[in-house]
Amino acid sequence: MSAPPGGRIRGDGGVRVGRSVDRRSHSVTMETRRAGPAVVRLALRWGLVLALVAGVLAVLPARTASAAPYLPAGFVVRDLPSGQSEVLTDVEFLPDGSYLTTGKNGRVAWVSAAGAPRTLATLAVVTTSDLGLTGIAVAADYPTSQRVYTARTLNVNGLWTTRLSSWTVTGSPEPTGLAAERVIFELRQDADVHALTDIVVAADGTLWVTVGDAADFRVVDPLALRALDVDQGYGKVLHVLPDGRGVPGNPYYDAAAPQSWRSRVYASGFRSPFRMSLDPTSGAPVVGDVGWNTWEEVDLVRPGANYGWPCWEGATTTGGYRDLPGCAGVTNAAPLYTYVHGPMGTSVTGGIVYTGSSYPEAYRGAYFFGDYASGRIYTLRYDAQGRVTREPEAAGFGGENGLPAAFATAANGDIVYADIGGSVLRRLVYVPGNRPPTADATFTTDAATRTVSFDASRSTDLDGDALTYRWDFGDGTTGTGVRVSRTYPATAPATTTVRLTVTDALGATGTKDFTVAPAAAAPTLVLTAPAPTTTFAVGNRVQARATARDSAGAPLTVTWRILVVHCSADYCHDHPGETFPGEVFDRPFDDHGDQTSLSVVASATDARGVRTEASFVARPRLRTLTLTASVPAAMTVNGVARSTAQVTAGARVSIAAAAVASDDVATFERWNDGAPRQRDLVMPDGDLTLASTYLTPIDRRYAAEPALRTLLGEPTAVESGDAAVRYRIHQFGRLYWSPAAGVREVHGAILMTYLAIGGHVVLGEPVTDETTTPDGRGRYNHFRLNTSSVYWTPETGAHAVYGEIRGLWAALGWELGPHGYPRTSELTTPNGRGRYNDFQNGGIYWRPGFGPRSVYGAIYQAWARMGWEGGLLAFPLTDETSTPDRIGRFNHFEGGSIYWTPRTGAHAVYGAILARWRGLGWELSYLGYPISGEYSIPGGRRSDFERGYITWDARTGQVIDRRY
Repeated sequence: MSAPPGGRIRGDGGVRVGRSVDRRSHSVTMETRRAGPAVVRLALRWGLVLALVAGVLAVLPARTASAAPYLPAGFVVRDLPSGQSEVLTDVEFLPDGSYLTTGKNGRVAWVSAAGAPRTLATLAVVTTSDLGLTGIAVAADYPTSQRVYTARTLNVNGLWTTRLSSWTVTGSPEPTGLAAERVIFELRQDADVHALTDIVVAADGTLWVTVGDAADFRVVDPLALRALDVDQGYGKVLHVLPDGRGVPGNPYYDAAAPQSWRSRVYASGFRSPFRMSLDPTSGAPVVGDVGWNTWEEVDLVRPGANYGWPCWEGATTTGGYRDLPGCAGVTNAAPLYTYVHGPMGTSVTGGIVYTGSSYPEAYRGAYFFGDYASGRIYTLRYDAQGRVTREPEAAGFGGENGLPAAFATAANGDIVYADIGGSVLRRLVYVPGNRPPTADATFTTDAATRTVSFDASRSTDLDGDALTYRWDFGDGTTGTGVRVSRTYPATAPATTTVRLTVTDALGATGTKDFTVAPAAAAPTLVLTAPAPTTTFAVGNRVQARATARDSAGAPLTVTWRILVVHCSADYCHDHPGETFPGEVFDRPFDDHGDQTSLSVVASATDARGVRTEASFVARPRLRTLTLTASVPAAMTVNGVARSTAQVTAGARVSIAAAAVASDDVATFERWNDGAPRQRDLVMPDGDLTLASTYLTPIDRRYAAEPALRTLLGEPTAVESGDAAVRYRIHQFGRLYWSPAAGVREVHGAILMTYLAIGGHVVLGEPVTDETTTPDGRGRYNHFRLNTSSVYWTPETGAHAVYGEIRGLWAALGWELGPHGYPRTSELTTPNGRGRYNDFQNGGIYWRPGFGPRSVYGAIYQAWARMGWEGGLLAFPLTDETSTPDRIGRFNHFEGGSIYWTPRTGAHAVYGAILARWRGLGWELSYLGYPISGEYSIPGGRRSDFERGYITWDARTGQVIDRRY
């Protein structure tokens, strides 16, 4: 592709003079935009052949439609020059109203209060991705010390190094340069993102410094865990003296090592704390921390607090990181405010509290902050306890007024922010009443015909008024309308100043001047690039060649410029790459995570400053990564919850399978290739499916025990249940699991009885395997609910014992006690008044209000002859008990008693006869133990005792006791 001599030149003049493309590149965070339109916009942006006269015309790409700028009524934006031609990163005001700015490319500029810019220095920097010159601050004693501070990344002995420096500003009365650099501290920069992100000088002269985690954002990078370690400088808010020593009041300060990171740390657990200010009331730092995949946050920073990254993002744990051992037990300090990635944006820029008095009361004391990706400004309010008292505006305080990358305040308190997209400063001014419109335009130049075409459709009015347009073409002629053209005569000067004036319905006006060169001809640039259908894997060489000649045919130097466009999920963002000269482009395709395109621009500039550009896009060779699981389970790819992703071949990918499946029971066992649960891989040049196997506790025990497999046989059904109880049916039994009991087996006759009663719904899950009883005769399982068991012997079969009856049976010695094994499961008595279990020797009976009672042996047999609980004696009131003389045994019943001794046997006593015997002293009386049951005599009833008898007269009710 080539740009012919005399080609059309596009420009917009004004503050963007010298900018070749409006890239919207972010120096520290990243531009984010919807992926679909971004691809189209990218092709439009870089598919043009453009030319410009440097310092006179600015090249513009084809623009896509965007929403009109908006602000609350009365507010306007006034642009201030920055002294930066591209990628403005920071601004700091000096006491006299002038200000210093920084550019990602290392330029430090000074702009007078009247708006005249001057470059003070161009510092050595690494500009890869988000690195570069990112911050500047002015010393509290600047009027006397002339000292400033910078934050940048540079190459030191072959290593990327992030550096905090102090400098002396030279020149008087106006600054002319920087000198006497003194390094305050350095950190090795392990990634191309998240370096030193801000410097704030407190009134006492101490420095507040924010440092990112310097970890790879493409994958789950264990280096991010350094943000939690107070003995390392990464991911921190630092508070230091100008010589780099920690401030003695810091929470971890060590007087024996004031230069240690521990002594410097004020708070920890930050990812990319992009921009900070100090609360004007408390002096506490307020930080915007750029999130990873989901959340942006604003933090009112407390001393010693840990804000949780990488284990936490916002107020939630971070997918991909939460399961790392280094995140075990990590908590986080609550953010002041969070917002999810979406319409509000995806890249917070920390702001500043408005302290002026010209804004309306609603904004006095409000915190102004921004989001670079959405291009919005927001405000919120918070109280001294760190509680938000007014949330941000849903659609923003304002939008479409540039991309905020840093905030500052003018002398009167007005909010000023650095627009990284336009490389201008934007000042928010409150002007009640009708607001004047803003004039803006683009133009194209046809050098062959000396015709310049103008388009003012970019002009705006914040009040929504209709506009009229007047053009002064600079040669005495004028025009009207939103789009006009002017063909200049051959006698016209080489450059001409054109003025656009726009007027709203109330007569307010806005103007903008453009400098045009009607006869400027562009150089010719021939680009040989890969075919548009070519795709690249990471590490593949992207090769191109370009040659350029001026209009006279003389060769020109070609300059290459790289822009990495990274798309993940629904969003894309730009990362500016390197710039270098030469005819040959030969660079590896970059790994920037997920889907990455490489946009390459070749340009050439002739002696008059006319520049031509041509470009191509190296697109990724996308492959599909699919993660499957044997049961439903959460999967993450590069920290995002998903089971499939389009990934560039050769790219590093972090994947993780959840430690516990979605059922909260099954746990990860293995990937089909044997790799760890959380792992990094390099995407092959082909689709890849990785299968994970999850095993439940039932799976694991069954697989581990051959004898169990033999006992139960093969599974005949899938595992059922929930997180509380699970079971699986086998050929000859079942396996049950619960968190408390673990895995237990039940089989045979015990299982049949268990299921007949209602299984785990009634008795609960087993808490033992089937176990041999101590006497070796029987088998049993215990179960969880109602203290239940099922016992089995060959003679008795399998029967359930539970509740209070089981409790008494256990207290009496289980099957080794007087009752032996159960012969029935618990049953309701025929009269419906109670419950019972029949045992080999007797029974245990239970009635509401009385509880269980044990009856066995000869007493039980005597009671049985009388009809058990349905007979005269009814339910037992006592267990079988020894008599006071230790000779006999007895049970009391509702209707009487049964007494037993070895010499007398068991006999019942009841009614009036029992009352007389009791009155005489029971078995200790002269009568001794009963030797018969009660029997009929003429006219009454009689019971015989060892040494006498008692009779009862049915007619008179008289009771008489006699000796023999």
